[in-house]
Amino acid sequence: MNVNAMIVNRHFKLWILVFCMISNALGAQNTRYIDPIFSDVKVSTVNYSDVFNDGYHKMDIYQPDGDTAKARPLLLYIHGGAFYAGDKATQDCIDFCTHFAKKGYVAVSVNYRLANALLFLLNNDVQLESVLKSIADVKSAIRFFGKDAKSTNTYKIDTNLVFIGGYSAGAVSALHTAWVDAVSELDSEVAGILKNSIKTLDGDAGNVGYACNIKAVYSLAGALYKTSYASQGDQPVWMGHAVDDGTVNYNCAPALNNPMVLTLCGTGKITPRLDTVGVEYDTMVLQTGGHGWPGLANTGKDFVNAVAEIADFFYPMLTAKPANGIKTPSKRNQLRIYPNPSAVGAITVSASTATISSVSVYDMSGRLILVKTADTPNQTSVLVSVDNLPSSLYRVVVAFSAGETISDNLLIQNK
Repeated sequence: MNVNAMIVNRHFKLWILVFCMISNALGAQNTRYIDPIFSDVKVSTVNYSDVFNDGYHKMDIYQPDGDTAKARPLLLYIHGGAFYAGDKATQDCIDFCTHFAKKGYVAVSVNYRLANALLFLLNNDVQLESVLKSIADVKSAIRFFGKDAKSTNTYKIDTNLVFIGGYSAGAVSALHTAWVDAVSELDSEVAGILKNSIKTLDGDAGNVGYACNIKAVYSLAGALYKTSYASQGDQPVWMGHAVDDGTVNYNCAPALNNPMVLTLCGTGKITPRLDTVGVEYDTMVLQTGGHGWPGLANTGKDFVNAVAEIADFFYPMLTAKPANGIKTPSKRNQLRIYPNPSAVGAITVSASTATISSVSVYDMSGRLILVKTADTPNQTSVLVSVDNLPSSLYRVVVAFSAGETISDNLLIQNK
């Protein structure tokens, strides 16, 4: 090995050591909403609709056992199953909700109306109606907690901190529930189906008049019917997707890989739209994993990584302060780098309310690649051009005006 190679190798080992030390320090923080600070979770099942009383309108509510917080964030998990199968008690639902309840959320696995499988697979109108009915049911479930907050306050929910998402069909439902907020966004065909089924975007599943605020969304192998549904001012989104997904395509293709089913557009086509309209997002793009990786639940490392990334993504949006002697997190958990992975010419680095002085990008050998200084003294967000960087993994180091330096990974790919 030549001298230069030895130096690079030493730098790389040193960088990995520093990275591990940082990761271990962060892992020891025991921060509410990031770490599993509760050891036990209690689960109850309720009917959430005041119109329907059936299995389609049941939800399982996961609460951290022994929690005394009085205004907790709510997270909904919507199961998959192609809108004609699935249930709130599948293993991914259980594991996902348990993870978040142990972090301090009230997590809910929600059922919704399902279509007849044969009719669904043969009729595009039934497919569209199924998505609309799921929207109505999810909104009713959210309003259930708004109603509770105005009455018995059994669940102690902050109705301004509601996060929704799911897997496959559940992710499709969540994206449309959050982002389709006006009939004017729909074409005439979908608007007609809406009028003849759930009537309005508020839906027909009850709890009318109560809060239904959605703070942000997450999507595990989800997609949109029209990417135009994402528009300026829409909620931030975290999306996990495998490039080789043959059921809900990473780009655009008929769902279920079936030409009789409507074409949906996945993460690969949604992100350019989000760049255009300025909606904040983060992604976890897998090269392999197909459609089934979220269904592996805790037995799959990508599922476990997704849980951690989603918790990190949502944390800066929480206004409730950690309580009960739990430590406040470092700025690491408030740092946002997006898009990440990136295939565009620039990334945005933001850090909640902290003031950034500079952003440095290193390769994984520890070599400094570029430095971007803040243009003004009070910037909390910096745009960094990465157009000349080849596809690889990098380390982004952010220096704050107060003197603290924190870092995170950045993946450049498909350029």
